[in-house]
Amino acid sequence: MNGAQWLVKALKHVGVERLFTLCGNGLDPVYDACFEEGIGLLDTRNEQAASYMGDAWGRLTRKVGAVAVSAGPGHTNALTGLANAFWDGGPMLLISGCSPADSRGMGHFQELDQAAMAAPACKYARFVDRIETLPQEVNNALQIAVSGRPGPVHLTIPADVLLAPLPEGGMRVMPGPLAAEPRVAGDPELLRRATLMLSEARRPFVVAGSGAFYAGAGEALKSFVEATQIPVLSHLWDRGCVESAWPQYVGIASGEVNGAFRLLSQADVALFLGARLDYRVNHGLPPVIAGSARIIRIDAEPSEIHRPRPADLGIVADPKSALEGMAAHLPGLPFPHADWLARARSARESFLRQWDGKGEEEGCPISALRICRELQPFLDREVTFLLDGGNIGRWAHMMLWNRHPSHWLTCGASGAVGWGLSGAVAARLSRPDHPVLLLTGDGAAGFTLADIETALRFKTPYVAVVAHDAAWGVVADHRPDDYKDATLLGEIRFDRVAAALGARGVFIEKAARLGPAIEEGLQADTVTFIHVPTQLGGIAQWARKWRL
Repeated sequence: MNGAQWLVKALKHVGVERLFTLCGNGLDPVYDACFEEGIGLLDTRNEQAASYMGDAWGRLTRKVGAVAVSAGPGHTNALTGLANAFWDGGPMLLISGCSPADSRGMGHFQELDQAAMAAPACKYARFVDRIETLPQEVNNALQIAVSGRPGPVHLTIPADVLLAPLPEGGMRVMPGPLAAEPRVAGDPELLRRATLMLSEARRPFVVAGSGAFYAGAGEALKSFVEATQIPVLSHLWDRGCVESAWPQYVGIASGEVNGAFRLLSQADVALFLGARLDYRVNHGLPPVIAGSARIIRIDAEPSEIHRPRPADLGIVADPKSALEGMAAHLPGLPFPHADWLARARSARESFLRQWDGKGEEEGCPISALRICRELQPFLDREVTFLLDGGNIGRWAHMMLWNRHPSHWLTCGASGAVGWGLSGAVAARLSRPDHPVLLLTGDGAAGFTLADIETALRFKTPYVAVVAHDAAWGVVADHRPDDYKDATLLGEIRFDRVAAALGARGVFIEKAARLGPAIEEGLQADTVTFIHVPTQLGGIAQWARKWRL
């Protein structure tokens, strides 16, 4: 058995079903082994698309998204998807090819220190320099990818290591299957204290992040807040764990799109449940969170507990186990939070009501408000919904706030755009019996447009609604009307491009046509691109125009 055969057997053993890949330097032995073991190869037209697919697969399934790319430019192209998984805590393995190790340092073909390049965006990155260490490095990488706060790992494996025979008695593979499903029971006394702090609070909040999703904490969170009547926010761009519109769920943690978020500054106790205290909540500092507020942190990753602001009470535990442990302390404790929850709900509803009746024009260009309203009924179904884009993403987070279940997917905490077309392929593979609906801006859709053909080749149909405002809208919003250099785009007729690549293309001329076009696309067994001419402008800009 050579190194490539052992590697692929190990991946299959832990549950890897396919490699997202693009062929090139160093990968032939891996492909041969995949053929022998029956692991599928999904090849893309750009390594960035392959890494986005691996990232999306990991964040949707909790399993390791496995990506294999060639050396040099193949590796560098894949780094964006790797970094995206790092920012968002998604389990992913990037395997990069390499010319033979015996000529390393002599200027061999596509020579780069690939592991060093990947290391800042990884939990683990290694150059595997000899066959004897391959099993150890693979096992280490796979385990680290799903441990604690999940994340990406990287291995550069030279061609001679992949072809070398594995010595007798080589290390065994990791027990499988592997998935990011942390189970860390919290200290019972700390859980009791956390429950008591929430009971004694006058204005508590829960902020749920990706850690709650990976722990499968949705039902436990729902039961806990039903019993305590504490309002819940979900972290902007994190993986959601809210499967329906709970009365206690009051939307995304963002003041631009959610009036309830502004009340977080009045909270006296805030429980961050598998959620980071990062830029999205001003690092836990005023004015977003009061300096006098007491912070409870629950996270399976110990290093997160006091990062960046020391927690008043830190508990190393997975969110599901922690909530179940806290539930045992609920009987006999008062939770007089109904009025506070009502205030949070009212703040959210008042914020949304100001947009009632706005943007209802039938003609083109169509308002982003109307686009979101036309999409809304489809999100009541069991669709996998993807959101990619700047301004259109903000409008969607505002208008579709109560459609934030765990089968939503956004770019993640990176704020990157352009991953959506690739993510749609991974989404359809991860939930093959559920249709995929992608809402994307035109700038974002242009990044990996050729991979429409990839989706067709691998029979992963989806519907893409492209909001075409011919601009990088988030940046253009902040420029004066007479100076929008480097923010304006020309027109791409996405419907025609899609048709040229073999997909369905639909052009929207009236707003009322959008809903039926989406319905037709969801029923079609192919990729459907719906081009929607869209009014330029973000939430703040239209709020000023309408004097809201």
